[in-house]
Amino acid sequence: MAPSLNTISLLLTGLLATCTAQVELDDGFLETRGNNMWLVEFYAPWCGHCKKLEPVFKEVYRHLRDTPVRVGKIDATRYSDVAQHFQIRGFPTIKFIKGDQSFTHRGDRSKDAIIEFATRAQGPAVRRLSSIGKFTEARSRHSDGVFFLHVGDEDEQDDLFQKYKSVAETLMVQGYFYSGEKRILVDVKIKREPTLLVFKDHGHYEFEPQDGIVTKEAVQNWINSERYNAFPEVSGGSINEMADAKKYLVIIVVNPDVKDRMDVNNRLKGVAENVALNQREKYHGDYQFLWMGETDTANSITMSFLSPPALVVLEVGTQQYFLPPFTPDNVTLTVFAKFLDGVRSGAVPAHGGTGFFQRVKRLAYDIISTLVGIWQASRWLFLLMFGIPTVIISVICYSLCCMEPVDDTYNPEDSDSESDPMNKSFEEPPSLLQDVPPEGEFADAEKEEEEGEEEEEEEEEAAGDAKEKPKKEKKDD
Repeated sequence: MAPSLNTISLLLTGLLATCTAQVELDDGFLETRGNNMWLVEFYAPWCGHCKKLEPVFKEVYRHLRDTPVRVGKIDATRYSDVAQHFQIRGFPTIKFIKGDQSFTHRGDRSKDAIIEFATRAQGPAVRRLSSIGKFTEARSRHSDGVFFLHVGDEDEQDDLFQKYKSVAETLMVQGYFYSGEKRILVDVKIKREPTLLVFKDHGHYEFEPQDGIVTKEAVQNWINSERYNAFPEVSGGSINEMADAKKYLVIIVVNPDVKDRMDVNNRLKGVAENVALNQREKYHGDYQFLWMGETDTANSITMSFLSPPALVVLEVGTQQYFLPPFTPDNVTLTVFAKFLDGVRSGAVPAHGGTGFFQRVKRLAYDIISTLVGIWQASRWLFLLMFGIPTVIISVICYSLCCMEPVDDTYNPEDSDSESDPMNKSFEEPPSLLQDVPPEGEFADAEKEEEEGEEEEEEEEEAAGDAKEKPKKEKKDD
């Protein structure tokens, strides 16, 4: 008998779930990971960003399942020992783990960015291009990206190569580093040999050491300065990574979903890209241009709610930001360049910073953002965490505030009278004059009457003593 459609559907669903499911790790991962290469997501069940990353990470797993890299995920709130071992500070965190080495992904959380991160982390730090074909293949592969090339022999005595290799080992998950001889270069002219080249923006630029002195610090600063295209699209995670460039970040915020503002979006992006590419010599040393298609990062920087398109210049070191005095609707190259010159010279006022007030404001903004994130991720979880405790506390406070006071004063007379019911039956009614103090002649008469009664009692006692005395004497005789 042929299988039913329901049976086929269930089989396909199970097969799809098996193909898209990553390995769910536990606290035994610290002992079982061995020397294998792992790409691991550390997540929290309540994290909204983790929910957004889940379908992307499944795509990453499908792409890497036939490679030596194993893909897994672990609940960092449940297995806190593992999270503490790898120094997890936020969610989600993606790490590439190879033996005792671990690298943290700090870039975009897109499928391509995560796969590229895993590819870089596999190593080696410096890849050898041995032929013109290999060089051409590398240029084609990174046509929209960035890669570095050491031109010369891989000589242990070559000081430039050793410094280049040392920096590459530190930044291997943040860029591509190659080496090759001069003969592999096609349509590329160099000023000296050995030398360093960076290929980006459909061109190349050569390393020029200051005063002709090559130091490791100079090589590292140059690589950090050239690691990005002139005007790349980035997400919030790459902002922290760009801090190593030690430049002002010129952030263009647009919203591609708003069709009626598309002309203004394109105008602002076009002006910024023109300045970044065509005025490189003037602004490249101080500014890194970029654009974003979401407002969350810019809102976090300014701790406000920006309306795209918007322009923000961020100084990462001091956490100060600068806002333009013009609107994007009438931006021009001249106005844009004048604003950048004003930021560099200090003429444009700065906002934000790391002062006490800004820290308090940041704390309040982070709390509100976290609550909003939990609400957007799961309404039921939000009500469970905050709604039910709020109701319970409110009921308790209401009960305490509205409770009637109880008279706890102890009166022994009331207690005795209440405990003996017979007292209530035979209790005499109080006299109307019982508590009225005697006044005037009534008081004097009462006093004389009392004195007379006392004198009569004394006389009777004296007479009794007189009668008993003779009887006692006679008895003695």
